[in-house]
Amino acid sequence: MRVEVGWRQVVAAVAAVGIVLGIVLGIAAAAHAHRGVLPTLHHDGRGTVWLTLAWDDGHPVTEPGLAMMSASSAGGASVPVTALRPLAHDPATLPLPGALAAGDWTVIVDVAAPGVGYCSVRLQVAADGVPQTIACATPTAATTAAPADPPAPGQLHWLIGAIAALAALAVGGFGVLRSRRGTVRR
Repeated sequence: MRVEVGWRQVVAAVAAVGIVLGIVLGIAAAAHAHRGVLPTLHHDGRGTVWLTLAWDDGHPVTEPGLAMMSASSAGGASVPVTALRPLAHDPATLPLPGALAAGDWTVIVDVAAPGVGYCSVRLQVAADGVPQTIACATPTAATTAAPADPPAPGQLHWLIGAIAALAALAVGGFGVLRSRRGTVRR
């Protein structure tokens, strides 16, 4: 049994594939809008420390975060690398289990999820300590060494979509030529 496919069906199929690829790749480009997170370190002045996360473009983080924190005091005390996990009711707030002792501390935070972020701050803990909120700055071009500017996230996806559409057109054109050869040789 031989099924003949006309050029209109081939064009319609290629157009449908192109539309689907455009939609899928367009959605994928939007999903990559956030590049990293900006951690903000908070402490109550008496040793309780927690971290809040926001996307680097200012949008709130709604996915559960995961970060690692370590701390060392000027007096020689230290907190080994500790996993910070989100609160059940607030996925963007990650408390340090336990509290820091009195003293001057250097705290280092590495955020692993839902994006990547880093923070290194100094804080002072005392019995009558003053609460602080310390926003970690975004890295500047001088502190980050990037060999070249990568393409914008959306550009790469549209390039892949264009290549896929051209490949679909080529396959469709090959199918049309093959079906015409089959109808001529009867």
